[in-house]
Amino acid sequence: MSLSNYKIRKGWEYRYIYRNGRRKANRFFVLYYLETSLGYSRVGISASRKLCGAVKRNRIKRIIREIVRADDYSFLKDMSLNMVVVAREKMVGADFREAKEAFVNLVRSIES
Repeated sequence: MSLSNYKIRKGWEYRYIYRNGRRKANRFFVLYYLETSLGYSRVGISASRKLCGAVKRNRIKRIIREIVRADDYSFLKDMSLNMVVVAREKMVGADFREAKEAFVNLVRSIES
């Protein structure tokens, strides 16, 4: 299964999750999440123009996509959530290993 099956695409879905979902944060990400009955999770990625220029914003989004794609989407299959990942300013220039560790810890904090 590819990442496209796990994407949140519509603007109204993002707004619905922002308004009705719960929120968790760490230094790299803000994670909005809402339980669903789909049987698998879906992810939306957001990086504000306030962060930096387009090149760095797209790099941040690629890093987040790769983190989600890692381990064959295992956490997406285990849970049934709609999630929106919002990159924070500290993500600019962060290395992949640090970002992955922070993201995994953030997602695990939801499970408990």
